[in-house]
Amino acid sequence: MGILKHPVVKLLKEPDLQSETVTEGKMGEAIEILEVHGKWLKIKTLWDNYPGFVPKESVLELDWEVKEPLITASLSSIVYQENKIQSPFLQILPIGIKLRLLEDGEKWLKVELPDRTSGYIQKGDIVNYKVFSFESEPQLRNSLVKWAEKFENSVPYVWGGTSSFGADCSGFVQHLFRLHNLPLERDASQQGRGKYIQNIKREEILPGDLLFFTNYGHVGLAISHFEFIHATTNKKPVVQVSQIDDPHWLSQTIQYSRYQF
Repeated sequence: MGILKHPVVKLLKEPDLQSETVTEGKMGEAIEILEVHGKWLKIKTLWDNYPGFVPKESVLELDWEVKEPLITASLSSIVYQENKIQSPFLQILPIGIKLRLLEDGEKWLKVELPDRTSGYIQKGDIVNYKVFSFESEPQLRNSLVKWAEKFENSVPYVWGGTSSFGADCSGFVQHLFRLHNLPLERDASQQGRGKYIQNIKREEILPGDLLFFTNYGHVGLAISHFEFIHATTNKKPVVQVSQIDDPHWLSQTIQYSRYQF
């Protein structure tokens, strides 16, 4: 067992830096070491049991459990060595990294990172884990849409990506659900056929529902009855909002689906 060391770690198809990225893991994420190949490890991420190869130096053989974590909330959150913006960076983190609070201040928080180093982060880059607790399904749906819209026109499409530094379609959707502590498979084909999803009709669609396209090759998140947000290379390679009735998307077979919250 262990955790991932860097803000974003690419899991590769083969133990070769030129190999295809199959997915990504993030700092502090729990993993299991399956095999050792010289300077490489074959691991699987415990969140979704997804395997891939990473360099040994990407893994720390320790645990990271925080009962009441702070969670990075900006597309890029900077952790500084000191509590001033002139200080050197310690890390630049994507959305969703869990940190331990060490000291609370008016503007700055001293935090501990999963690798046990400590630094300072501005309060505006952080939310309390309780923001992802909801009393009703409509609140949860609204939150999924709100967090998805943070990525719009700012996060590039990256094959295998799962973070606010870059994401593919299923990695983007999985990341949103994971922020909200909702398990979901990694690939669109797994998600659409998975145990958490039920099919619905077009007229039933609500914000937070999912749209799967032609043989589950693409996925997006509904943000209204007429629009969805997704990571795509159509028009430009970025997370963007599209019209459900756009001829480009209507030309494909669409399966409207609902997560069983």
